Amino acid sequence: MTTLAGLILAAIVHIVTILALPSLSLHDAAHAYRELGTNGRAELIPAPGDARGLPALREADPDVVTAICSYDLSSGPMRVVARTGFLPLGLTLHRQGGGVIYAITDRAAIRGVLEFLVMTEAQRDERIAADEEGETSRELRIVSDTDQGLIAVRVLVRLPSDKADAEALATGVECGMAN
Repeated sequence: MTTLAGLILAAIVHIVTILALPSLSLHDAAHAYRELGTNGRAELIPAPGDARGLPALREADPDVVTAICSYDLSSGPMRVVARTGFLPLGLTLHRQGGGVIYAITDRAAIRGVLEFLVMTEAQRDERIAADEEGETSRELRIVSDTDQGLIAVRVLVRLPSDKADAEALATGVECGMAN
């Protein structure tokens, strides 16, 4: 009976530890790349051996260009604007501590532009209160459950000659404070 109780206790501790790791880790992507994309544009993930000391992506697909915009919603909502091109484009929002909040591709673009707001629940409530009564908002509002996180921009490179176009498309994503 004591052995069985010990095994059950060990299993519980093991499961709790595994589930708590993402929230306790300071070595997730949101911490590693939080300096990228703070200037209002997405920045490419550094190549291995980059002078800034940022880690390269593990198991990165060589046919995908990845750029990052980090966000901090403590000073207000963030507007993200991506223009689409002839290469497939995808954007994913990642919360600090791990986990995807939202994902969208270029197929959802209207007239070649993807545009949305990232905000906290309180900021969304303020926006809703400020909306004109009877008027519907046409902007896509994405609620983040954390104040900080990353927006990962991924562009598929179909041919080696498309690499420069893919990098331009990825770094052309604007991510700045919403007015």
